[in-house]
Amino acid sequence: MARVSIIITTHNAKEFIKQTIECALNQTHPNKEVIVIDDASTDGTHQILKDYKNRIIYVRNEENLERSRSRNKGAGLSTGEFIFFLDQDDLWEKDYVENVVEYLRHYHIVYSFPRTLINVEGKVKRKSRKKIPRDVGEMIFSGMIGYPSASAFRRESFPKYAEDVVFREDWEIYIRAYLEGLSIKVLDRDKVYIRDHGKRSTKTQGEKFYAATRTVFERYKDKIPKKYYPYFAFHYAETAMRFGHLGEGWKVLMGALSILKRGFRVKFS
Repeated sequence: MARVSIIITTHNAKEFIKQTIECALNQTHPNKEVIVIDDASTDGTHQILKDYKNRIIYVRNEENLERSRSRNKGAGLSTGEFIFFLDQDDLWEKDYVENVVEYLRHYHIVYSFPRTLINVEGKVKRKSRKKIPRDVGEMIFSGMIGYPSASAFRRESFPKYAEDVVFREDWEIYIRAYLEGLSIKVLDRDKVYIRDHGKRSTKTQGEKFYAATRTVFERYKDKIPKKYYPYFAFHYAETAMRFGHLGEGWKVLMGALSILKRGFRVKFS
């Protein structure tokens, strides 16, 4: 039976971390290790983690390294054939890992499209009925893929999270993996629960989220397949306008529309 490594990175999340660790430990796949990287928490998180010292591999950063470096650090410490990431505030169905492992035997990366948002108490807040395209490239360049808690990798081909695009590193890794030719499978089985709360980075640090999105856009806009550029541009334009950069967003949007007039088509659902 394949050994899996579940990597949890945490920073000041004492209200959620116990539930998240229990979720990882209670996965039905028996051959697993749980690695927790405490990214220099100051809220007492380390006291909670001490209760699990015999059940997890616990590493504390002396200084805040941010999530990309912490995830890569956890991957470097892992011994499993497959790597799963679980954010400090998210949850999985008990059979999530077991369900994904069978696909990791055939694909480099498996993404489980999240449909359920939970609240602070862990109760279902809402479920998405969004239709997802069959084309993985379309999903990636439209910004529909990214959550680390929904991402699993073969350890041997793990591309590592980029450490210079914090806040969009979870999207960038899929763009890079796709362009490098790694095989990516998308599952739609509603087994990943994303916690929606006021401390999420897109709500508290929107300008940094926008800046990281712009970095990714500028880095890859001339490298992606032409058929996907309109999706890529629309996602960036929407993000720019959402965070107040109306002129920038409008300029990119108009550029994408001019490309569509020359023969490309984007399907809207």
